[in-house]
Amino acid sequence: MATPRRGFLKTLVAVPLVPAAAAVAQTPPATSTPAPVPSPSPSPTAPGPAAEALTRVVQERYGAQLDADALREIAKGIQDAQDAAGRLRKALKLTNADEPVTLFGARPPRVRA
Repeated sequence: MATPRRGFLKTLVAVPLVPAAAAVAQTPPATSTPAPVPSPSPSPTAPGPAAEALTRVVQERYGAQLDADALREIAKGIQDAQDAAGRLRKALKLTNADEPVTLFGARPPRVRA
């Protein structure tokens, strides 16, 4: 295995921060001339069938405490997580030979004093 488990987990933690860091890095310094207006970002994708099904589960369980805006935010969050998982699957192709890290360390029994 080329990447240790901790390195992989650190990468997963850092992935959501990359777009924000890129946006900060691309921000031009303040000038007296007005900056061009950026084009609007593409509209967010509508929740897929899996995200809709998971949102219905959340609505069944917690519908009394949630309003329509909260449910839309939950559906968006589920869809964003599924999109990120899809990007991760494309970026990191696993083969049949890839295995999870299983470390076994036998520890002697503790001696009580």
